[in-house]
Parts: sequence; C-alpha cells; structure tokens
Amino acid sequence: MDQQQNINPGYQDDEITLKELIEKLMEFLQELWAKKWWIIALTIPVMTYFGYKAKKAEVTYTAQLTYLLNDGSGSGGALGGILGSFGLGKGGKVNLDRIVELSRSRNIIQKVLFTEVPLDTFQGKKDLIANHLITLYQLDKQWTNKNKDWTGFQFKSTDISTFKGDDLAALKMLYGKVVGGKNVKNPIFSNGFNEDTGILTITATTVDEELSIIFANLVYSELKQYYTESSTKGNQNTFEFVEAKTDSIFALLRSKEFQLSRFNDSYRNLTDPNLLTQRRLLEIEILKLKTMYAEATKNREIADFSLASGTPDINIIDEPLPPLEPNAMSLLIELIKGGLLGGLLASGFFIARKIVVDAMA
Repeated sequence: MDQQQNINPGYQDDEITLKELIEKLMEFLQELWAKKWWIIALTIPVMTYFGYKAKKAEVTYTAQLTYLLNDGSGSGGALGGILGSFGLGKGGKVNLDRIVELSRSRNIIQKVLFTEVPLDTFQGKKDLIANHLITLYQLDKQWTNKNKDWTGFQFKSTDISTFKGDDLAALKMLYGKVVGGKNVKNPIFSNGFNEDTGILTITATTVDEELSIIFANLVYSELKQYYTESSTKGNQNTFEFVEAKTDSIFALLRSKEFQLSRFNDSYRNLTDPNLLTQRRLLEIEILKLKTMYAEATKNREIADFSLASGTPDINIIDEPLPPLEPNAMSLLIELIKGGLLGGLLASGFFIARKIVVDAMA
C-alpha cells in the first residue's frame, strides 16, 4: 500500500506538469496571435533589407577552365649517371598541390594583372587588367581611408621592378582581392583539383563576362609557361653542357687531324725515328679523341631525348566559352529568408516579454 501511495503522487505530478506545459504553449500561441500585426510589422523591415540586398547584389560570371598535367619522366638510365656526375637534374612525381599554389603565386598573378586587354570598362580601349578590376569593383573607393585617399588611382606602368610606395601598396591589396585574403569573402581567382581524376580546374569570377574568360585563360597560359620552363631547366642545362663538350672535342679532333695531314705532307719519305714517334703520338691522340667524340655524341643524344621526354605535357580539357551563366541572388529566396528571420526574432521578443511579465506578476 505504501509503495502504491508513493508511486501514484509521482505519476500525478508528471501528468500535471505535462498539462501545464501544454497550457503554457497555448498561452504563447495566443500571445503571438494577439500580437500578429506587430510581428508582421517587425518582419517587414527585415524582409525589405533582404530584398534590397538581393537587388543590389552584383551579378557575377564564373569561367572555369579544366586542364590535365602529365609530368615528364625525368632523368634515368645512362643519363642518370651524367646528371649525377655534374649534380644536375632530379626527377619528381607530380605534385598537384604545388601546381595549385604556384598558380596563386604573385609571380603568376601579377603577369596576368599587367596584361593589356580591350574591355567595355574603358569603352573598348586596351588597358591593364589591374585597372579594369579597380574600376569595375570601385576598389579605389574601398581602399580610401582616413590615412590615404586612393580615389582615381590607376597603374601607369607595367614594370613592377620600378614600383614604389603607392604602386606597391595597391598591388598587394589588388593581389589580395584576386586570390583572397583578410576581409575578402569572394576572391576573383581560385584553382583546385580532383584527387580521384587528377583534373585541375582554374576558376575566375568577375562582374564582367569577358574578363572572367580572359582571366582564366591567361592564368593557364602563364602557369603552363612557367611550370614547363622550371621543370625542364635541369635537363636543358645538362643538354647544353653535353653539347658544348661534344663541340669542343670535335673542334680539337679536327685540329689534330689537320695537324697530322700537314705533318704527312711535310715528311713523305719518313725515316727519322723521332719524326716517326711524333706521327705515332698524333695518331694515338686522334684515336683517343675519336673515341671521346663517339661517347660524347651518344651522351648528347641521350640528353636530347631526356629533354624531350622530360618536358611536362599540360593540356586543356575544357576552356570557358561564352555565354556564361550569370550568378545572382534570388529575390524570392531572399524575401523568404528575411520573412523567416524577421518572424522568428519578433516572436522571440514577444515570448520573452510574456515570460518576464508572468514572472513579475
């Protein structure tokens, strides 16, 4: 009996708590219904803000260029011994992360930025891509602060080595806008790859359709040129060294053969032992040079083959073509988001207000 008496009150307490919870929820709903016009009135400004933001948002165009890299096989076989002897040439596996970081480097990006192209920005006149971006995004106004007025700033020179002061500061800020940096939410350029397929993708997003396409193509072109040159530099140096050595041996061999020919013409009926010895030494030296020349020629052919086979093969899979699909905020979706957020905030305010009033009563 005692156990039943202990259990029943607990059960009744739970039932009463659930009932109170339901009643409290009904009170909140009634409160919200009573304040529905206030909630709507508070929600409208939030919806208006979201709608205004959607209408004022810039329409952008994204150009994507996909490409594939087949790296050269590097040095090997007989050439490996030559490279080892001179401390030149080291083969390596393709590192896609390195390609991505290289494409983002200031060395590559600034070559693109200081390329002149004709766009509608300046009524079809050719100007630097850097100046097009400054004008299109009004960066001169964004950069202006209490310490420096950048209004109307434009790059006048393409020789970065001569940049000082304002030009260098503007270049750094523009580079940050392109690849992303502090307080930059939507960078203009990005590069990535698919780990399964190894396909790399260059992406350029600007407010000008033609500029997006040009930017993606220029980054690819500069990246391909730089990577090819840097990857083949070791093999190129080896080839030039071996070729120079081969030419040097051939020149010496030719000189010795001419010397022997003149010697034979001068001493036709040769009987002097000293002169015979001198001719024999010339013939031995020529034989040695011929052997050296044959080996050098073989090494030159190996170096030439290694240079050709070690050159990385970078090819476009798909290049961006107009027209590009514009990227813009959906007005309807933004209004719905604003309505939900505004309604939630207004409802939360009135619920919190009722809780405080009930607690003070």
